[in-house]
Amino acid sequence: MSTRQEDPAAGLRWGEVYRQSSTGDQVALIFAAAIANDDDARGELPNVRVPTLVMHRKGDTNVPLALGQGIAAAIPDATFVPVGGVISHYALGDQEAVLRVVLPFLRRGEPAPTVDAADAVAGPRGVQTVLFTDIVGHTEMMRRLGDEKGREVLREHERITREALKAHAGVEVKTMGDGFMASFASAVRALECAVAIQRAFDERNASLPAHPEALEGRAEPQPSAHASTGSARADRSVGAEPIRVRIGLNAGEPIAEDEDLFGAAVIRAARIAALAQANEILVANVVRDLAEGKGFMFSDRGEIVLRGFDDPVRLFEVRWAQA
Repeated sequence: MSTRQEDPAAGLRWGEVYRQSSTGDQVALIFAAAIANDDDARGELPNVRVPTLVMHRKGDTNVPLALGQGIAAAIPDATFVPVGGVISHYALGDQEAVLRVVLPFLRRGEPAPTVDAADAVAGPRGVQTVLFTDIVGHTEMMRRLGDEKGREVLREHERITREALKAHAGVEVKTMGDGFMASFASAVRALECAVAIQRAFDERNASLPAHPEALEGRAEPQPSAHASTGSARADRSVGAEPIRVRIGLNAGEPIAEDEDLFGAAVIRAARIAALAQANEILVANVVRDLAEGKGFMFSDRGEIVLRGFDDPVRLFEVRWAQA
């Protein structure tokens, strides 16, 4: 019904296409297979070994959204992206929404182009997964290290985060000095990026020459007669400064304006990030649902009423260290 409402002449055009591209015998075989229920290929989905994109119109009245999610979940490493509209066929309705999803997916194997921030967030974007990062203890670190050395640590934080965003097709919307805001067309890629960020900082911190965790519980070393005060403080240098971040994710349809993203989806993501502890990744239930069956481990943190919102949201912690 939605197809006829969207494009009344579509049936006539498709009928002509079928007439020119198939024979009566082929059509008979297709109908026979459908009647015998031999055309269900879902059992073969786990055998697909190519990059796969599954799109589904969020308002589709003919095919349930859950069916598209199930298909994506059954295909290894598939990307599921819900797009706006009510009609199943990709060529009808909002074609721009489809192209905004398909073109970046098809270009994934090509060298990543330099994305201008204005182009990245211009125009309607459909469903996006918004990610916020924040350095835990940033203010205290800057006070202790001073502006110059503190800025060196921030540059290291920016380098690691931007490498992860680039590797997982994330768009950097802006940086707030001690954190980032980024958007993704895929919830799975957003989660992969969040895990990659935490693992990168965890590996960096573990490799520091004077890793604070390794010294926990030990008495503070006393300077010897041969040690200067400066060398005793060397352990607190920039090269030995751990970086611990918290990350929050939410999915929705943000509003793009003036090279930035706005709206309830963005605010919720920021609020969720603020609730996370050091080294944690917290996500809203919508992100968890979009990534269902993709191998991520979640721990239910219960329902939380976020500041500025009336309705509670269920939060989940991503168990990235055990994945």
